[in-house]
Amino acid sequence: MKQMLLGSTALVAVGVTMGAVAQPALASDPIKLSVNGYYNNVVTYSDQDGSGTDFKKVAFRHEGEVQFNGETKLDNGLTVGFLANLEIVNTGSTNGPTDEVFMYFEGGFGKVQLGSKETAAYLMHYQAPYVGIGINTPDFAPYENNGAPTSTYLVQTNDANKITYFTPQFSGFQLGFSYVPDTTNTDGNSQGFGVLPKGGIGEQEDWVSVAAAYTREIGAVELGLSAGYEFASLGGNDGAGTFDDFKGYSFGANVGFAGFTVGGSYAKFNNGLSGDNDSKAWDLGVIYETGPWGFGLTYFNGENEGSNAEAKLFDIAASYTVNDGIKLASGVILGDFDPAPASGADDKAFAVYFGTFLTF
Repeated sequence: MKQMLLGSTALVAVGVTMGAVAQPALASDPIKLSVNGYYNNVVTYSDQDGSGTDFKKVAFRHEGEVQFNGETKLDNGLTVGFLANLEIVNTGSTNGPTDEVFMYFEGGFGKVQLGSKETAAYLMHYQAPYVGIGINTPDFAPYENNGAPTSTYLVQTNDANKITYFTPQFSGFQLGFSYVPDTTNTDGNSQGFGVLPKGGIGEQEDWVSVAAAYTREIGAVELGLSAGYEFASLGGNDGAGTFDDFKGYSFGANVGFAGFTVGGSYAKFNNGLSGDNDSKAWDLGVIYETGPWGFGLTYFNGENEGSNAEAKLFDIAASYTVNDGIKLASGVILGDFDPAPASGADDKAFAVYFGTFLTF
């Protein structure tokens, strides 16, 4: 349960950052550097009717990062650290070889992050648990989507430069706040911090993210709840009425007991577009873990009101942990897309995958 409460690749990275840094430094020590990361390699077989893109029957997919973590503790008790992610398999990121670069200050007041990292609502969000590649914001999608949302995370600002603050936990409660001056500034290498020229078409400005989470152990039961809300104003050219302010909200929950984790999430947002363009998505899932084995069932549904596109996805998977840092997983994904990505008719997708997931 504790592992699944992290919820996503991004949160797993945060967990690695906080859990895998060097041992606490002496007050006089400089920043200590440690290296962590992950590499995922997945083989897929796909069959999709009516797809506009010719998915090959067999495909080899991989994704990975090396994470450089540094941290030290000052005489006054303040912890100072940083993280930089190097893409060892670049999947088309516009940020170049780096994905996220940020520093943080942590103490009795909570934690402040400065740099390129997801918003508080993203980082504190719970989703349906899974043991395979997942169908809510997956790294690997062995099917073509039809424009329907594929996530309950509010991901529009992605790794734009921002400031984020997390409060300390009080009786299981924690709050998070993010402010993004300029959503177009997404380059982890950029020297700018929200000071790019204004007036870009469709550019949202002054993006605010507010989130809350609650975690508690009640006997043998572990509980995790989350809620997030984000809004931003359209500061640039509206593109002849195409764009608008952004607003969205999300909820998530996980419950763990006796080796089971049950959970789900829901989100609704307007895509930053004018008119009837609201999207909503939700997922439900259950996993069971015993020893090195894991088994899971997950369902995802996403709808776009503007295009009337709907995606229904179902994943059944099993995993085996060889040892600490090596996990094997295999599963089947069934998809139903209405309308189809190309033909306009109902579209069915079938995919089988086998993956090796390494963390270090």
